[in-house]
Amino acid sequence: MSVGPEPNLEQVEQIRRQINRLAEEIARLSEMELPPPDYYNEFLQRVVAALAAPAGAVWLRTAQGNLQLQFQINMRQVGIDNSDVGRQMHDELLRQAAMKAQPGIVWPQSSMGEPSGNSVPPGNPTDYVILLAPILIENQVAGLVEIWQEANRGTDAQRGFLQFLVRMAALASGYTVKHQLRQITGQQQVWTQLESFAKQIHGSLNPTEVAYLIANEGRRLAEADRVTVGVRDGPRCAVLAVSGADVVEKRSNLVRLMRTLFDSVLAWGEKLVYSGIKDDTLPPNVLKALDEYLAESNSKLLVVLPLRDERETNTKKPPRSVLLLECFDPPAGPEQMVARLEVVGKHATAALYNASEYRRIPMRFLWFPLAKLQDGLGGKARAILTLIGVAVVLLIGVLVLVPYPLKMEASGQLLPRDRSYLYSSNSGTVREIKGTLKSGSQVVKDQQLLRLFDMDLDDKITDMKLKIDTADNTIKLSSQLKEGDKSTLAHEINEAKIRRDAYSRQLEDLQQRTNAILQRPGEFWVRAPMSGIILTGDFRDTLLNRPIKPNEALLQIGKVDMKNPKLSEWEIELKIPQKHIGQVLAAYGHAAVNDELDVDLLLTNMPTSTFKAKLHRSKIAKEARAKQNREQKDDPGGESEPMVMAWARISGNDIPEESRIPLAALQTSNIEVHTRIRCGNHAMGYSLFYGVWEFLYEKVVWFF
Repeated sequence: MSVGPEPNLEQVEQIRRQINRLAEEIARLSEMELPPPDYYNEFLQRVVAALAAPAGAVWLRTAQGNLQLQFQINMRQVGIDNSDVGRQMHDELLRQAAMKAQPGIVWPQSSMGEPSGNSVPPGNPTDYVILLAPILIENQVAGLVEIWQEANRGTDAQRGFLQFLVRMAALASGYTVKHQLRQITGQQQVWTQLESFAKQIHGSLNPTEVAYLIANEGRRLAEADRVTVGVRDGPRCAVLAVSGADVVEKRSNLVRLMRTLFDSVLAWGEKLVYSGIKDDTLPPNVLKALDEYLAESNSKLLVVLPLRDERETNTKKPPRSVLLLECFDPPAGPEQMVARLEVVGKHATAALYNASEYRRIPMRFLWFPLAKLQDGLGGKARAILTLIGVAVVLLIGVLVLVPYPLKMEASGQLLPRDRSYLYSSNSGTVREIKGTLKSGSQVVKDQQLLRLFDMDLDDKITDMKLKIDTADNTIKLSSQLKEGDKSTLAHEINEAKIRRDAYSRQLEDLQQRTNAILQRPGEFWVRAPMSGIILTGDFRDTLLNRPIKPNEALLQIGKVDMKNPKLSEWEIELKIPQKHIGQVLAAYGHAAVNDELDVDLLLTNMPTSTFKAKLHRSKIAKEARAKQNREQKDDPGGESEPMVMAWARISGNDIPEESRIPLAALQTSNIEVHTRIRCGNHAMGYSLFYGVWEFLYEKVVWFF
């Protein structure tokens, strides 16, 4: 067994003193006010030198919770980027270490645990030993210190290196805590300057004015090169103000790219911080918008801060407004600047939200004078009472002074002007209705329409025919006799001829009077009294096989030509309630032309068009009659509403062409028409509520 050379104690002591010196330097650095990039640069150089390590890196958590490389030494030489799988294993290793918050040693070409899903397992893809130590703040991982060490070092040596690394990470944790305290101190200094800023931005409700105050004063408070304010108007964000610029040029390429960046960040909903190093974990649309904007603006420090008011917490829409801070030559530590921007944003959020809500108030020009009037009247209750009183006075004035046409409603039908009812000459039973006969059928005068049968007529015709046949037989027998007195035979023949002729004339008169069918005794025809169309509807079921009387109207015929309709052949038959006829007749004393009143028409088959008619005074009946309807026939004891019949014309040059009933509407008769008779202008109150006035006068005033 051979024994190696004894260790050089002097050399070991020299290495120990060097390591202690580097540790003391790291401790002094941790007490200094250095920006994080500078601190971790010096920190990592001394740690790598103390451990004689080939490479090292410091990873810090971003605002989104992701690990971002802060500083590295010879990181590419260890071979992490040799393959995508190796890089993924290393990323997963860092993520697991950040979750566990414990130091560890990872041996070369090793993996830890099983992969989850389709991902790769955490591990060390390099030929070096990885030493990991967390930077802790209140037991929360703020970052990681990673060292790559030669694999030929012993296990005890590696554990010693890890203990040293943990001690140095504790110093880095102390630096981070002090750095955060310095940030808080910077925020307190900003708070002392925010009082006047808050008064200014909350002193106006004009969104543009508020935005310019925030941009210019916020730039001074945050000590930035440029601050921009954007406000979301609907789905897109608009740039309202840019610090140092009097007018925002909306068409400029910079402003358009700025709007795109605002839209992307607002949709994302998180704060975006760019300090020279891009975070590849950002959403793709945010990363693309950031790259395009940086290519145009060349900002070295950029912060996009969405401003969501507390009143927007229950909505899923993006925040209402956003701030953009830019620096072209940022200081070494931009954290204090970002902290000041966040304080400025807290005050700007409410101011911009209030200004936007104020702008959305509709009809501000009307509500603000009313508010001033309310204050002038001494309060809300007095203002309401005053407005009610003014409204009542104005309403009464309008009802009394403003003229308005008085319109009387009446029911009506569209009918031909010349109409005639069809009656039977005798009583009888309807046996036949011509097959082509129906409502709207064209008929000509003396056309056979209905065939009836009457037993009495049958007896009369049969009796007359029998008497005529008896007289004929008497004449024949008397003419054939050769014996007897010639004068007596001649006398009998003459008397028989007289009886025959008399009965023949009676039969002919009966046939002409009743339109009897002599070949079929008892049957007779009812003929059309005039040419026209059948107005009666659904008459087959009501007439066929039913006994009728001579005074019973069977059909109604109107004298019109359906092939060539004319408005002059038609009229409106009105049924004016008796309670309205006084107003109608009184209106003729004020009529301007030919004692005629205008009538508004609304046909049931054309309910979206209004037409005109003229009602002459002479076309109003002189007496009222009870309204005959089916309900009253079924209930004889019920009260009937008295009606006055009137007939209005629908043709004439004094009716405008556009107000005339179209000829197409004349293809159907008995169309129900809703009418309003214009009875001149009266006070609006009387025209609208004349029924109420007449009721009160009849029941109250007349009673006393």
